[in-house]
Parts: sequence; structure tokens; C-alpha cells
Amino acid sequence: MIDLLHNDPWTSKFEGGTLYQAFLSALSYHRWNSPVSGKIVKAYNLDGTYYGEALAQGFENPNGPDKVAANNSQAFLTSTATRAVIFIQADNPKIGLMCFVAVGMGDISNNEITVRIGQHVNKGDQLGMFHFCGSTHVLLFRPEVKLDFDMHGQTPGLDTTNIKVREAIAHVE
Repeated sequence: MIDLLHNDPWTSKFEGGTLYQAFLSALSYHRWNSPVSGKIVKAYNLDGTYYGEALAQGFENPNGPDKVAANNSQAFLTSTATRAVIFIQADNPKIGLMCFVAVGMGDISNNEITVRIGQHVNKGDQLGMFHFCGSTHVLLFRPEVKLDFDMHGQTPGLDTTNIKVREAIAHVE
């Protein structure tokens, strides 16, 4: 998480908490919608690499290189690729501070944040967007936030289908 947030001083607030990561294919919806209603308290872009691949998933992989590096290198890419980091102080006190991280994978070299610090957003409002190709995003919650995830009958993997925009993925307990 230290690498994901590039040593942000707020990283420790999420240690021991929940990290949710989802993959977007090149044909997926590439705008970011707020997962909660709340106030934008910090937002910034982090420069990073693109077309990166974890060494263990590349030519060093005994099964051969990952033909689409983004598939098996997601954990590596969340720490090395271009990222947009948005901290939101949720209106729901059971959530409090949470963090959205947009990670540009493959040939994505631009994450556009469209909200500003101090702005109030409603759940579902646009936070920003990716430009050019497939990506991933991460939601971070503090350890005291208890979530019940709805995977919509799917097991995480490459053969899953997209969850619809603004459809629930978790409920606060």
C-alpha cells in the first residue's frame, strides 16, 4: 500500500483495512464514478510507467510470458503505473475516510481528475476518467469499516463480466 499511494502520509490510516481491486478491459466504461457521497479532501496524479510487467510474469515466468501483461501483473502495476489518487471523506460516518485509486495500465498515460479538493460529490458522480485503453481501479477502506461485498455470483478471474455502472458492489455493515 505504501507503493500504491507513493508514501502518502495517510497510507497508515488504511493499514489492515480492505482493498478492493477490479479490472477494466479496453472496451469497458472508462470514467470513474464516486463510490460514496462525501467531500473530496485530497486528489493528485502520480506519474508512472506504462507497458510495465512484473519480472516474474514476463520472460522469467516458467509458463512463458503473460501475453497481456496487465492480466497477471496487476499487483505490480498498481504500484508502478500512472495513478490518480482521490481521498473522500464519506458522509456516512461508518465509512469515514476512504480512497479511490485509478491505475492506468498498458498504454494509458493519462488519468484525468475532474473533481477538486473541497467539492462535495454524490455517490455515482463523476470523479474523472482514463484516456486510452484498459485499466484497473482500487478502493481502500480503513480497518474499522466493515463491508459485505456482492460479487454478483461471479468468482474473480478473467472470464467474468463487468458489473454495471452504479450497481452496488458492497454494503456497509
